[in-house]
Amino acid sequence: MGSLLMSCETNQDSKGEKIPPASAFIKGEDPQRVIQYVSAIIEDKPSSTLYFIRSKAYFAQRKYLLASEDIQRALQIESGDLDFLFLSAQIHYHLEAYTEALKDAISLEEAGFSAPGLWILLAEIYAQTAQTKMANYYLAKSLKVGLSPSDRAYVYTLRNLSIGDTLSWMKLVRDSTSIYLSETPLARLYFQHQGDRVPMLIYQAQLLSARKKFPHDPHLLRFWARFLAKIRQVPRAEKVYASVLASFPSNDNLFAEIGDFYFKNRDYYKSIAFLDKVPSNSPLASQAMFIKSISWLYLGERLKSLALLDSAQQLYPSDMRFRSLKYRLMNRNLDSTRTQTDSLSTESSEN
Repeated sequence: MGSLLMSCETNQDSKGEKIPPASAFIKGEDPQRVIQYVSAIIEDKPSSTLYFIRSKAYFAQRKYLLASEDIQRALQIESGDLDFLFLSAQIHYHLEAYTEALKDAISLEEAGFSAPGLWILLAEIYAQTAQTKMANYYLAKSLKVGLSPSDRAYVYTLRNLSIGDTLSWMKLVRDSTSIYLSETPLARLYFQHQGDRVPMLIYQAQLLSARKKFPHDPHLLRFWARFLAKIRQVPRAEKVYASVLASFPSNDNLFAEIGDFYFKNRDYYKSIAFLDKVPSNSPLASQAMFIKSISWLYLGERLKSLALLDSAQQLYPSDMRFRSLKYRLMNRNLDSTRTQTDSLSTESSEN
């Protein structure tokens, strides 16, 4: 966070609100002190600017849900402020609410808000929603202006990942060892994509170090849950996933991931419960139905499995997995079907 509060004085800002004077802001101040100070002022007189300042402090702590609550309060008071809207877009992105993030970002662009940070954010959103062409457009646009070394490294990494250039991505990570575990977004990409490419002990040490620095970061916590699942620490992984859910209470991708986690660990009822949360209009819906159909089969509920396969065939007629599984189910016994389908579980989705 760029500048944070210290003084107890207040003055009148240009919007007619009581906020601390410029002398009250000191770069590098602890966000928690800002939150405590601003919260005391808000009790007397709430204002959009103060909600914005506190939201930025929560954002710096990576407490994204609290940051979201405050920035939405600020926007309710002053909906046209572009700085407020930009922070809202960033928070929505980190909460993986990509539809809302894109809506905010496009509104900013249409309002004439022009900055490399917005272009990089748009590229991130489009990359996460598999719109590679649009992601590359904004990445190219951001590279035409002066970027810091860490931002440039991040943009090149996003571009290499978007075109599937894994070798360039690996080289960039090796050349950026002082960057990828710093406070830049490159850390999130590193832990998201390098879990299977880095020796486990090294990856574990790096991830624990990052989590110590940012204990509230829900993405780092999610990567930790994946790591625990990978090393077969299933009960611990389950507890960590429960904590991750508190930060992403309506995340389709996370529901699918946890459903797949329980499926792989043969807890089929819990798997079905999470996969049922994936809405029918989600890109993950067909995969969720596929795993649910296998889960019902393993639970001995052959009729439920068949009914789900019938529905899936109507919804996804070009997806041959459902027809193939139904054929095996209709023509073979459960044991042979289990042998055939144990390999059908997919890798967990990455955020």
